[in-house]
Amino acid sequence: MPHTPIATPARILEARAYQAERLRTQLADFWGKPLRGIPYGMDLLRTMFITVTAQDLTHDAARHYLVLCGNNAAAYRTSDVWVAPQSMGQRLAEHPFLSGDSITVDNLEDIARARDGLVYFPTPICLDDLHPLHGLAWHMAGSGDDLTVDFETITATRLIPTRLPPLLAATTKLPLSQYCPNGLATLHGGVLNGYSNPDVFGAPGSATILALLLAFWDLRRPIDAPDSPDAVDAADEDIVNIPQHTTTGTKKSGRNRKKNNRRPGHKRRIRLIREPVHNPTADTGQPQSAEGTAGTSGPSWKDDTLRWEVSQRHQNRCPNPHQHRAIIEAGGECKPVRVPVKAHVNGPRGRDIDPRRAVRIVPDRHSDTRP
Repeated sequence: MPHTPIATPARILEARAYQAERLRTQLADFWGKPLRGIPYGMDLLRTMFITVTAQDLTHDAARHYLVLCGNNAAAYRTSDVWVAPQSMGQRLAEHPFLSGDSITVDNLEDIARARDGLVYFPTPICLDDLHPLHGLAWHMAGSGDDLTVDFETITATRLIPTRLPPLLAATTKLPLSQYCPNGLATLHGGVLNGYSNPDVFGAPGSATILALLLAFWDLRRPIDAPDSPDAVDAADEDIVNIPQHTTTGTKKSGRNRKKNNRRPGHKRRIRLIREPVHNPTADTGQPQSAEGTAGTSGPSWKDDTLRWEVSQRHQNRCPNPHQHRAIIEAGGECKPVRVPVKAHVNGPRGRDIDPRRAVRIVPDRHSDTRP
């Protein structure tokens, strides 16, 4: 019987949906909210421009970046949002699109999950020595031969200054939010362009950003084409409606707060991708179902393992053993409790007892020698 992923409690899934919605709103404000008349994201684009040209923004570049900020802000306000499962970050890092030498780009309008979209990764994507990626976003404008697609990678804001030159790190105004874009690329007319020197931002190159996005689209094929043999059942995603996150503005009076509390808040649809669909087997790397994988080849630990006796002892145990993994992945903490453990036998049932495993010797951490 294969290992079945531990079901994540509903409250943790809802918390991740709130985090994804909050990320979408913060990025919309980052690209669109003005600071002294200029969008906040312009300062990041200025730093990206300097890392490539070693010069400050030109007049034409400034106008282009102002338009880019406005387009990104408008797209984020209407973007569809997905919350990826825990295993998807690792699957994207190992996807053939990233390990292959070349990628064939078909009609992006047909394979895209939405024209404007954002996917949030509770477990970030880790590529080599780059900053962990907590999100991917894409924005489409135009159609057909005039189609332009902007791609973004999103990382922790605190990591961005770590690789920048000291002067740029000190003069770049980053958002106060937890996450911030660190890599941007544009595909237009079959030409792929980047907006910065990716090394100093700990970001993947333009081709890798495109490969990551295509890999995500490959794992989440469109569901609005029922006649397509590659269409995925809508049951692979749970859609939750959560209150739309809005940034805090000026402090309201008590009278206005009473009025606003009586108004029903707007809600947004957030898609939660189901974990079992993205739980690969150890041998084939293909998704496995919770029912089992008959015909899966490979050694099983039950075939070569004997049972062993364990004497009574005291151990530190988690007070929430069935939800421990989900709590830790959500950023929580399970303080261990010291409890007595009765004498018992471990190992697969129906096997003989191995007397050699009655005692396990743990080396002293402070000792220089090891057994």
